[in-house]
Amino acid sequence: MADAVAAPSVATPSAVLPNLDRIIRGLLYVYIFSLPFKRLLFIERNGFIILCVLLVLWCAVNRRHFFLRTPIDLPLLAFIAWVGFTVPFATFPAYSSKEFAKLLQQGLIFYTVVFFFRDPVHRWRLAWMLIGELALVSAYGIWQFDTKPWLGPFAPGGREYHLIESFLSGDVALTTYLVMLAPLSAAMALYQPERWKRVFAGGSMGLAGLCQFLTFSRAGLLAIIAEAIVLVLVTWQKRVACWAGGVVLTLIVGAAALLITNKLSPESLPFIHGQTKFTTYNLDARINIWFFGLKKLVEHPLVGIGYGKDNFFKVTGQESTNLSSTATTVMPSGTHNTFLDVAVGAGVPALAALLWLLWAILRTGFGQIRSGAKIVDRALPVALIMVVTGMVVRNSFDHMWIGSMAVQFWVLVGLAVIPRSNPLESIGPTVV
Repeated sequence: MADAVAAPSVATPSAVLPNLDRIIRGLLYVYIFSLPFKRLLFIERNGFIILCVLLVLWCAVNRRHFFLRTPIDLPLLAFIAWVGFTVPFATFPAYSSKEFAKLLQQGLIFYTVVFFFRDPVHRWRLAWMLIGELALVSAYGIWQFDTKPWLGPFAPGGREYHLIESFLSGDVALTTYLVMLAPLSAAMALYQPERWKRVFAGGSMGLAGLCQFLTFSRAGLLAIIAEAIVLVLVTWQKRVACWAGGVVLTLIVGAAALLITNKLSPESLPFIHGQTKFTTYNLDARINIWFFGLKKLVEHPLVGIGYGKDNFFKVTGQESTNLSSTATTVMPSGTHNTFLDVAVGAGVPALAALLWLLWAILRTGFGQIRSGAKIVDRALPVALIMVVTGMVVRNSFDHMWIGSMAVQFWVLVGLAVIPRSNPLESIGPTVV
């Protein structure tokens, strides 16, 4: 009898793949969960390094890459490529190189989420994790709220006004986070068939709305209102219009009540900084810096002065902080506008590519809504359209498409965008 052929002792790629998939996906859960927590920044940084190593290992084991074609590939590649092209022309190339590396990181996270959360089971698990995290962040922010100002050594007159920031790095980051995640809860509350899921998502949305109001962020309030209007226009349902109208009306009435109260009795609102919240102080400052930024854009329209949020102040210095028409209006450092900042930093072509990219994301969302076989499948694309709208409004008054918030945005885009490629081809059976 012929000798039997011994079985290979080394596992084949198909046998190694499921375990490696689980490891990468588990790391992504931890990495994504850590994004809003400033004290977990070490997980975000070290987790990304480990993720890169695992992705290289995955490609080596499977002898293929994990990039799937999506409807936004071309504008995303155009934006990244042009920003990379402008780096050598930057005033501070070393700084712009670091910021460009962060942009590459955001793109990598997008494609990683698209691939490893391609299966609906994993996609919904990630969505519910984000909704639960939103409830946690919002509840802690509400708990932080204090109606009494506290003494601070650097505050005018020794009084420092307590701004809630929850687990994030600041109040501006908190408002941006709420603008990004609240639409996901709203869409899930609208389209989920199970009652308990609708209640959970709706409760998370309610906490986020209250937390957003207590930040007293006018840009955040405008963004939430814009998202509510978009939700009504996209769904075109009377029930949705009634709920969204109620939310918007409540926010407007609450803001009006604060304005009237401050006008009649300013001392009754000790927890709000009247100079910045009840005057045009911040708007005047932004208009001044926007016109100054436009002048810099005219001087460097093609490749800009250097990509990166802090680059504007690094280049202009005190010139950008001494533009006020009165002694009481001090200019903020930076352009405080994402679109102007991108244009001034990397040129008009970068701004055009960014607008093209945002339009492609919106168009993809509308296309997926029309092609959704089941009603529940509309939740993520509806949330995506709202997120892009809210972020456009929010970042018209601040540049918060950076750092952890930018990564969070691309996680949401990767979660909602369905790849054009067959997501299950040549990868074996799905592992839950």
